Amino acid sequence: MQPAKNCYLYVFDGYADWEPALTVYGLSNFTKTEVITFSLDGQPVTSGGNVVVQPAKSLADLDPAVIDFLLLPGGASMKNGKHQALLPLLKQHVQAQKPLAAICDATVFLAHHGFLDQVQHTSNDLQLLKRLVPDYKAENRYVKAPVITDGHIITAAGTSMVEFAQAIYKEMQLDTNEQLAFWLQFFLKGTAPELEQVAPFHFFYRSYRIKLAGIPALVRNVAREIVSAAVANDLELAGPQHWHYYGFTGDPEQEFTLEIGVPVITPKTVRPPYACKTAPGFTCVSTLHRGDWQQLGKTYEQLINGLLLTGMQMSGHNREQYIHCDFENTAANLTRIQVGIKNV
Repeated sequence: MQPAKNCYLYVFDGYADWEPALTVYGLSNFTKTEVITFSLDGQPVTSGGNVVVQPAKSLADLDPAVIDFLLLPGGASMKNGKHQALLPLLKQHVQAQKPLAAICDATVFLAHHGFLDQVQHTSNDLQLLKRLVPDYKAENRYVKAPVITDGHIITAAGTSMVEFAQAIYKEMQLDTNEQLAFWLQFFLKGTAPELEQVAPFHFFYRSYRIKLAGIPALVRNVAREIVSAAVANDLELAGPQHWHYYGFTGDPEQEFTLEIGVPVITPKTVRPPYACKTAPGFTCVSTLHRGDWQQLGKTYEQLINGLLLTGMQMSGHNREQYIHCDFENTAANLTRIQVGIKNV
C-alpha cells in the first residue's frame, strides 16, 4: 500500500470534535497529507463543542477512487440509525482495502452494518456494543484495548484519541516521521519530554577522561565504589547515582569528561580521586527511559532529533539519573535522561 496522500474527515452536527483533533493537527502540521472535510450535503455543521465547520465537500462531490484514508469521528447520532448515506462509500472503500478509522460511536456504526464482522476490533465497551447492536455477530473478534488495527480498519474507544492518532500515523506509514513522532510524545502517557530548569545541588563525584568504548567497564563497579566512598567520607546521600557528560558528541574516537557521583546534603573537602562541588543550575530537555540501557542510544537519538527539529541548540552537557537499577531484570530499569540546551 502506498502512503496516503489525503485523509477525508467526515463531519456532522454533534460530531465529537476532540476525537480526530490530534490526528488532523499532526497530519496538517508535520506531514504533506491533505486533510479534507466532508459532510452529507456540504453545508456547515456544528460540532459537539459548538464549533461551526464549513466542510470542503459534500458526499456527492466525492470520488471514491481518489480517497486514500477515511476518518469517522464519534457523536451520538452515529449510533441511532442516521448516516445511512455513507454506506456505499464505506463499502467501496473497504472493498478496495483502503484504510478506514473509526472511534467511539463510529465503531458502533461500523458494527451495526457488518464492517467489523471479519476483523479484530474494539469500541467503548463490549457489553454496551452488544446492547446497541442487537445483531452484533463478532464478539469473538472483540479486543479490550485502547485501539486495534486489523485489515486496514482501525477502531478505538472514545477515550483513546492519542492512541488512535498513533495507530493512524502507523497505518499511513508516517511513524518514521521524526518531527511528527517527537510532537506525539508529548501526549503519550509516560513518554513525554519535559523542559526542565534543574536547580544547583551538592555533588560528590569522581571524574574521568574517557572514550565511548570505556563506559561499559564503569557500569556497576563505579556506582558501588562511589556510594562506599561517600559513606566513608561521612556524607549524607540525597539522591540516586548521576552520570554527567561534558563535551560528548557521539564520536566514538573523541575523549570527553564524565563525572559519576551522587547528590549529597552537605559538601566537604575530600581526598582525590574524589571531589565535592555544587553542580550548577542546568537547563535541559528530559525524558524517562524505561528498560534496558542497551536502548539508551535510541532514546537519546529520538530526543536529540526532536530538539534539532524544533530549533533548540544543545549545550554539550548531558546528565543521566539512575533512578532504579536492576541487573537481573533490566526491563525494570528507570533512567532520567537530561540533554542540556542553550538558554535563548
